[in-house]
Amino acid sequence: MFARLMRHIVLLGLVLMSTSAWAELSPLPATDMVANDITPAIPFDLDALKRNWRARVNAVKATGQVPIIDIESSFNTGKLEIRRFAEGMDELGVALIAYSHDTKRGWSDAAGRVVAVDPWRFIPATIGGTENFAEDPEGFVALLRQHVVRDNYPLMAEHEFRHYPSPRQVKRGELHRDVSVPIDGPAGEALFALSEQTEGSFQIHYEIEDGLLPPLEKMLAKHPKAKVIWAHLAQIRYAEHSRIYGPAYVRKLIETYPNLYFDVAFGGPNSVYPISNERHARIWDQNASGAQIQKEWLEVINDHPWRFLAAMDMGGDRQSPDKLVEYVQNLRQFLNQLPEPTRSIVAYKAAWKLLFNEEL
Repeated sequence: MFARLMRHIVLLGLVLMSTSAWAELSPLPATDMVANDITPAIPFDLDALKRNWRARVNAVKATGQVPIIDIESSFNTGKLEIRRFAEGMDELGVALIAYSHDTKRGWSDAAGRVVAVDPWRFIPATIGGTENFAEDPEGFVALLRQHVVRDNYPLMAEHEFRHYPSPRQVKRGELHRDVSVPIDGPAGEALFALSEQTEGSFQIHYEIEDGLLPPLEKMLAKHPKAKVIWAHLAQIRYAEHSRIYGPAYVRKLIETYPNLYFDVAFGGPNSVYPISNERHARIWDQNASGAQIQKEWLEVINDHPWRFLAAMDMGGDRQSPDKLVEYVQNLRQFLNQLPEPTRSIVAYKAAWKLLFNEEL
């Protein structure tokens, strides 16, 4: 009798362990690294993948956490510790990450290899338009068109139309990343037209400056079916160049252009851009004690939650499983200030609706 009771206790313990926070929420990758000889899973079978992704979102919800869909991160796939990263996503409640392989030259199907290894946690995005876009904008968009149409990518990653050196690059003395591609020029026209044709979304990095706003509005009006995600809400590097942008202006954009979205990847309240020596995440209330979002920004987001998308903006130089903890904590610091149901919409529902034209 005692032995039978002990067996029941052991079995109960195993059941509890299997449903604890330590258990994976989806099958873990069978490998630690993504090998170059893995056959990419392209063209992507989005119907099959969405079944996995829906199950994954529901698994995270069942833990009591608000799931996160990260709409914008890029990776050095050759250095990605994918199994450890997947374990970290499970523990932190990150349901899905839109995965863009960070490459400076040519094309790469690395996102396809990642999805082949882990079809539960990663939404494939195209390579981003960084140096490859700046050097040959029209050629890059032509290459992008070929792969988006053929391979069924649900998202086109970040394109740098105007980009200053990042804070990390400045600290390293790497000041070459001062990109300026006219958004209303030939490459911009081609990219907006591609979005309209494929009904796919694309991301832009576009520094917030008064002189850059009219060309963007011109393109939004000219291409009303293009789905544009403007990265880094309220990230202003130089206040002297930006007198127009603020909560009221963003509200006007949202109510004028239904094809414009914003991701909420921005620095913490003490994040400083080292060249201007200014706190460049202008969304924080500097007069409040602690990390508080300005009331006016909260009101805009709460009034239009479907236009704001959770994002971490992880990069190839900051993609370790340990860094994932920091990025998720920063994002949840913002999300936790949003009331429900706004929090769930921004955290994951808005991204799903934008990418797949359906609600979770």
